[in-house]
Amino acid sequence: YDSIAAGNYPEWKLYIQTIDPADEDKFDFDPLDVTKTWPEDILPLQPVGRLVLNKNIDNFFAENEQLAFCPAIVVPGVYYSDDKLLQTRIFSYADTQRHRLGPNYLQLPVNAPKCAHHNNHHEGFMNFMHRDEEVNYFPSRYDPVRHAEKYPIPSNILNGSREKQIIAKENNFKQPGERYRSWDPARQERFIRRWVDALSDPRVTHEIRSIWISYWSQADRSLGMKLENKLNVRPTM
Repeated sequence: YDSIAAGNYPEWKLYIQTIDPADEDKFDFDPLDVTKTWPEDILPLQPVGRLVLNKNIDNFFAENEQLAFCPAIVVPGVYYSDDKLLQTRIFSYADTQRHRLGPNYLQLPVNAPKCAHHNNHHEGFMNFMHRDEEVNYFPSRYDPVRHAEKYPIPSNILNGSREKQIIAKENNFKQPGERYRSWDPARQERFIRRWVDALSDPRVTHEIRSIWISYWSQADRSLGMKLENKLNVRPTM
């Protein structure tokens, strides 16, 4: 906050990773599993710009508390993946904002579109915008609105049974092990010390300690052995 106020704007380079949908099944993990990261040596970072924080908010409530993010609102050229979590949030976010801020939450200055737009949303609870249009339907001879330009969207047709099931390729321990082994020895030691402190809590049962050691042993055998020795507990799984 103070740096921004002083004009020393913090900034970060902004990168994205992309994948060809045809390659989705070529990995030893599910790329749409939100507990996984995409290896940068396989799917390299692509620079797209800078993220610069150059202005502090003037009113915390109006510009922060009333913010209404929604992953369903995307610009032309960006579409949605089949990520289970994303597909759920595409619906739930806007529904939540309507419950939290009212049906006209997109009229709030912090959420309102900055570009020209036209829709048939009129009145409703907590409406505070006066609209000059007398016509709130389409099409109409009295308001010759044109369709927005079309842009390509995926047209694949899916069919079959819809099932709720676990992710087939969980591979839960490979990436945690790789992350641990990528750290320098000092950071590894800090990590071990934190886990020893957490698992030494008297409220943690012997069974829970054993389960956690089993998890870390599957991620990295040397890590599991160090925790075993420090806690004097052997894994049971």
